[in-house]
Amino acid sequence: MIKTLPERYTNLRPNITAIMVAWCVLVFLDFSLFLFISRSAFHSHELPVGAQMLLFSESVTLLTLVTLVIGIALAAGAIVIQRYFFGGPRATRIICLLFTSFVWLALIVYGASWGLFWQTGNFVGKQVFLFLAPHPLQVFHWVDFDIAGTIVAAAGASAVILTVAIPRWVAARSPTAQLRLIRTVGWAMGVFAIGALLGTVYSQGGDRKSAKAGIVYARIRENISGPWSFAFAEFVNQTSDSVTGLPLDASLRILQRPLMPVDQYTAWARQKPHHRWNVVLLTVESLRADQLRAYGSNRDVMPALDQLASEARVFLNSYTQSSHTNYATIVPLSSHYPLRSPTMYSYPKNPTYPRVLIYDLLKALGYRTAIFSSSNENWSGMINYLDTGNLDRFIHAANSKKPTYLMAGDAGFAAWARDSSHAGSLDDSTTVDEAIEWLDGVGDNPFFVALNFQNSHLPYPIPPNFPRRFGPAELDFTIRFAHFPKDKTEIVKDVYADSLAYVDSQIQRFIQYLKLKNKWDNTLVVITGDHGQAFYEHGFASHASEIFDEVMRVPLIVRAPGLKAGLENRLAQHVDIAPSITGLLGLPIHPSFQGSDLFSAPMNPNRTAFMVAQTPDAYQYGIIRAGFKLIYDERLREYRLFNLDADPGETQDLATAQPLIVEDLANRLNTWRKVQIDYYSDVTVQEREYPPILSD
Repeated sequence: MIKTLPERYTNLRPNITAIMVAWCVLVFLDFSLFLFISRSAFHSHELPVGAQMLLFSESVTLLTLVTLVIGIALAAGAIVIQRYFFGGPRATRIICLLFTSFVWLALIVYGASWGLFWQTGNFVGKQVFLFLAPHPLQVFHWVDFDIAGTIVAAAGASAVILTVAIPRWVAARSPTAQLRLIRTVGWAMGVFAIGALLGTVYSQGGDRKSAKAGIVYARIRENISGPWSFAFAEFVNQTSDSVTGLPLDASLRILQRPLMPVDQYTAWARQKPHHRWNVVLLTVESLRADQLRAYGSNRDVMPALDQLASEARVFLNSYTQSSHTNYATIVPLSSHYPLRSPTMYSYPKNPTYPRVLIYDLLKALGYRTAIFSSSNENWSGMINYLDTGNLDRFIHAANSKKPTYLMAGDAGFAAWARDSSHAGSLDDSTTVDEAIEWLDGVGDNPFFVALNFQNSHLPYPIPPNFPRRFGPAELDFTIRFAHFPKDKTEIVKDVYADSLAYVDSQIQRFIQYLKLKNKWDNTLVVITGDHGQAFYEHGFASHASEIFDEVMRVPLIVRAPGLKAGLENRLAQHVDIAPSITGLLGLPIHPSFQGSDLFSAPMNPNRTAFMVAQTPDAYQYGIIRAGFKLIYDERLREYRLFNLDADPGETQDLATAQPLIVEDLANRLNTWRKVQIDYYSDVTVQEREYPPILSD
């Protein structure tokens, strides 16, 4: 007798029911987070409540698919284990352990995604993974241990509930009750699926009256309606090329310059009289311009830098090229814009494109060269870019024998972290010690040395014996990366100021050493910040996020023998630092540089600066020209325009009111994006010319 379909699959009914009940628990969890996390779509004022529920329906529908796929995969795995590996009670225990472990890991990722969104407004996706995975311990001292511990523990408890408690509860129910649960949950899944379909129709409204609302709906769905929607949108969009379709503005002149061997440049340089001054480049992590007296500070945060600024040329309108360190710090050394890919970029070993860093040129002219960095330069492969073979000494957190933040108090962990290139950050006093030790052996040779200071990186650590002048020694709250209580902002600013004061003391110590060794009068010094720091001026904190001026405007101070001190209002950017150094030395500008010599080029009121952010927190591109700043947000697919002269705080978006300015700046910005990425994607072009320059 042929069995009926329900009879044949009677043994599967408890498993199907358990999956359905687990789905209900996950939906409840998702809805709770959707409801209570303030950044979520539920709290958006751009859409009505009905549209918000359609968004949640789409998220639940994706959750349904994920749950079914995982459930089927786990069931298939159980069959394989029972049939080919183990049998009996032993198989049951192994399957239960494997299933619980798998679900636990999946819930950790899910919880981490919501945790990241709570702090930064972005869910975990492919780009987040690529950003963090290569060197997870590099951010170890930024991790919120209380949140991380809660997520891990809650995920473990939830995994036990889903894989152990729920199946046992279901097994105790009668077959009739199980079928009733399956039907009820099935209807609920259908209702959510209909809501998802209506949401899709709503977001693709064509010429309907609600078309604008549909655009907003689609944007919110892709960014803040939950980890499932975010992951799906990233999957759908990963094959799209946002750059290939960009048009080139034919009215803009693109300069293409052939490669020049270093020995050819050296012969050219030696034909001209030039100075053999020492060169020092000091980069301070997260240094906002407004922390110095010359840039408007009303307190003495960094007195040593303030004193140096009084003896130097100070550029008041200076910008970094990026809001995050892995893009920003290499630009002053290379004079190359950091945009190399449509997506987040890590520097490969032996890159195909040419790079001529400032110390490559000086090394060829007989200089001793070195980098001393408190940071771990393995981050995003920066070391691959910086290590050109022309550094006599390259010390950073991963190869220094001195303890780092992550190593203190655990010698065994310290050795492992150092040997595996997973070190944290050096204290800046150690970095200065390393530099001084090296300089003691340089003798009378001219030298180039770059120092990268890191104590001003969040969470702003300073030694306990360093006197605090601004903030309290103990806090009753946690300063998290990109998140802290908004009502504590002024206190956090004071803690940040104390960290800058400590960095300042180390800079002063280094300057005093140069003076003591009679090297100061023959030394060119450049000081800048890799980027600034945000304190909720535009709704976010820290950096590596949106490219507003609190993050992008940085000090640029240049002191050179015989250079007249004073203030300059011309637009300057990090790509200008290397050509300005060679210009002050009397050397020709190398054709690879994409910036200008700030001391010889005439002031141009229509000069253009470009900037980029490609991080888990932001995908943005920006241009500054003639007092206006245009920001394109690729995730939101929208432009924002600000008049920096009339609105330095970037509070009034003029994009709608000034469409012609938006069009002009957008053409320039998109042309720059296209020529940059086209160049770095074409090895044959890289073999014959340097990165292009978009002429002003």
